Amino acid sequence: MIQVRVKRDGQNRVKRVLITGHADYGEYGKDIVCAAVSGISIGMVNAIEQMFGVQVHRDDDGDGKIDCFLPDQVKDPDTREKIGLLLEAMVVSLENVAEAYSSYVRISEWKS
Repeated sequence: MIQVRVKRDGQNRVKRVLITGHADYGEYGKDIVCAAVSGISIGMVNAIEQMFGVQVHRDDDGDGKIDCFLPDQVKDPDTREKIGLLLEAMVVSLENVAEAYSSYVRISEWKS
């Protein structure tokens, strides 16, 4: 199962999204659930990094793991808001996948 853990701050803004595991919905290379989660998360991470020139994933991301976050070094409030909005859009898209494939994707949230 794919686990999506969403960390939010006191204002309910996304601070971190940690994705681990494999869906095991289909055979390796043909798993549409893994493909959906990977496409959404990697696509959004790549978009944020290209648009804002800031790394939003951990270097140690490995097989079956994506750890993305709102970097502390981004000080400009407008830029932080834009990145946060894109991270929120990623979470909404992942929630849609989790609704459609609830036996294969689980989302949980916690606040810091």
